[in-house]
Amino acid sequence: MSMFDDRCLDSNGQPETLQNVDYSKWFIRLLSWDGVVPLMMLSLPMLVRRFGPPNNDVFLVPAVVGALIFGILFRFSFGMRHIRLNHCSERMKLIQRVGLWTMIALLVLVETVMCVIPPARLKQEDVFFLAFVGAIYLIVMACVLYPGRRVFDDADA
Repeated sequence: MSMFDDRCLDSNGQPETLQNVDYSKWFIRLLSWDGVVPLMMLSLPMLVRRFGPPNNDVFLVPAVVGALIFGILFRFSFGMRHIRLNHCSERMKLIQRVGLWTMIALLVLVETVMCVIPPARLKQEDVFFLAFVGAIYLIVMACVLYPGRRVFDDADA
């Protein structure tokens, strides 16, 4: 159990006070970290091809690989910090960590595919597939970023 669970429950295992989840902060965090950052990472190969040296994969590969490594470390460190500080049980935190690793692996896979497929050759089916993968990613990351219930004090109101 999380250290927050003991102070939220009485001796009968029932909540002592009202508990609250700040859904607006949760939704904003989800859209900023897991909406904007992956879009920036996925658009990097297209931007390098468009504005980089023409027909020069020597520049494309280090730029994309470096940005990918930075993105993985960045997302992992902030995701783990969020999971450590949330109000969920230890079992839920384990599920959240597995979900974080899985979604990072999914982003790496999609980023690799985006490097292989030239942007001019993206078909409508590819766009629908990427939109489907993006929706799955956002749904799983909403569970990963779930902050848990916290004690709601009257002073917070």
